[in-house]
Amino acid sequence: MADNARVNPNTGANATYDFRMDDVGGVLVPYSKIDVGEDGASAPWVGTTTVPFNAVAAPPVRLVGQDVWTCSFASVGAGLLTSDFITPITGTGVSASQAAGALAIVTGTSTNAEFLTRTTLSWRGSLRMRASIVASQRIANQNLAIMLADLVGQGLTYTINSATSVTVTVPGHTYTAQNVGQFINLAGITGAAGVPGRYAIASVVASTSITFTVAGWPASGTGTLTLFGWNFVRNLVTGATATNINFTTQRRGWADADTVPTTITTASPGVIVQNDLTGRDAFFSNSLRASVTAGNFASLASRYENLPDDDVPLYVWIWSFNGTVAPASTTTWTIGFISVEKFANTPVYLQGVRAQGTQNALPVSQQGTVTATIGSITTLSPAINADTATNLAVGATFTGTSRDQGATAVNQRVAATFVADQASAADGARIEFSTDNTNWRRAAQATLVANVPVQLSVFLATRYWRVVLVNGGVAQTQVLVTSGMYRI
Repeated sequence: MADNARVNPNTGANATYDFRMDDVGGVLVPYSKIDVGEDGASAPWVGTTTVPFNAVAAPPVRLVGQDVWTCSFASVGAGLLTSDFITPITGTGVSASQAAGALAIVTGTSTNAEFLTRTTLSWRGSLRMRASIVASQRIANQNLAIMLADLVGQGLTYTINSATSVTVTVPGHTYTAQNVGQFINLAGITGAAGVPGRYAIASVVASTSITFTVAGWPASGTGTLTLFGWNFVRNLVTGATATNINFTTQRRGWADADTVPTTITTASPGVIVQNDLTGRDAFFSNSLRASVTAGNFASLASRYENLPDDDVPLYVWIWSFNGTVAPASTTTWTIGFISVEKFANTPVYLQGVRAQGTQNALPVSQQGTVTATIGSITTLSPAINADTATNLAVGATFTGTSRDQGATAVNQRVAATFVADQASAADGARIEFSTDNTNWRRAAQATLVANVPVQLSVFLATRYWRVVLVNGGVAQTQVLVTSGMYRI
């Protein structure tokens, strides 16, 4: 087919019009010109290069600002009053109220009692979430999770098959046998005395139901519940230590073991937790809730795998749940605000640079007066510690040497590698922190699988640190633990 086309509009005249076209595989594709004129005017761009002349009119370009959503619980009264969250599911002895711009959740002391709600909006892709948390106390069997997570279904009917098996009716679901073993949260449980938690898929009936392997449930019963968090980013306030908040992420049912950084205390005035999702990684940081002279969000934990995909809609969830043992007393969780900042994830790649040198120097301009004082500079290399290669007996514990980074910290992270030919005890591979070289707390932990190396890395938040390995039920014949601290 030849290029170009001739058209007779058939208006009664003999005029014909020629249109410039290109024959592409038997299809005529019209040529186009760029016109940068305003409304009602034409201003064709004419140029001999790929860059238009500056005096020629050009279409305006406007950067889209970041989208910030904030809920500060401004209304006053009993219950969850904001329209930013759905009506909560509230268990026995649990109550909520809003006052002074904050949401207060009173846990009660009933076993497995819950408070569960989520935002009406969801977000995808790169974002930042912040939440303000104050705990009246920290005791066993009381937990608070602030999460970014997807919704599988709510108000779903369940049937208890046994104390270890529950079937949830999920009409139209898309899970298959390939999803068996993946984990989802079962929460907002009404009816029978179910135990809220993260449970594995045991079997699937296509488009109809999902059966989960559970623990501690009654032998029979029915009710309704919410399935959520096939994908999530979780901040979990749990246990009696006021300076611990667990952090992890999950993608399509699979998650790493929690990182347990040493955080700012959840006691008054409280802590602001922050999660950053960039599409490639996720970070946990925190700041004191009181005013400070400079921004001081400190990054304490990270995830580079098992991250929710950027096309998964994530809601903000507030989930308070008691343990299977009745808590000793009531705790009040006070949440001052929750915010989500959505931003465009726009990576910048330098494909090449102009050669620099004395004859083609990079231009630099000084605006105003700059005073700089340079003191001594110390070059540091990571110090590697061979902590142990001595085999452990059944259930034996290796406690590494206490490492002192000094009163003035120069290193920012500590890492440890564990490998053994036998599995460790549950969470037996650990990095521990101490402020006084006497009282030690876990900063990171994992369960060692036989012949599978595990590396733990955590922000160095205290002066002293050490590594610990607790062996499992079989004596070791090979083991190696190494560690070191380094600057970023």
